[in-house]
Amino acid sequence: MKLLYRQEVTGLSDGLVPDVDSARQESVDFAESLVEGVRGDLAGIDAAISRASEHWDIQRMGAVDRTILRVGAYELLHCADTPVGVVINEAVDIARKFSSEDCGRFVNGVLDRVARDVHGTGEGTDEVS
Repeated sequence: MKLLYRQEVTGLSDGLVPDVDSARQESVDFAESLVEGVRGDLAGIDAAISRASEHWDIQRMGAVDRTILRVGAYELLHCADTPVGVVINEAVDIARKFSSEDCGRFVNGVLDRVARDVHGTGEGTDEVS
């Protein structure tokens, strides 16, 4: 999330993952694959978010919120082996940590709609902790 946020705010699109010193290589590899995936399908991800966030222009969302949604939507669209609830819970937790409680609820609602669009009616979650 931090790498994509930095790119969003500064335009810098290097591959240097922040705070990598203490991370396991498996975690670094996963983070790098998410970044590459989001960058590779940004238009499709933004379209999915836009469809799911009625009355919200994606460019008017805060950079943190938009970045969190992009990572979560990428996982929902392209990482079928990751359970929907796990994706949404992680995104909500990150939103609460880096943005606000309201952002957590917003992220939950948008990603739930993305999940329902991707996996069909009833496959999303109604409320994630």
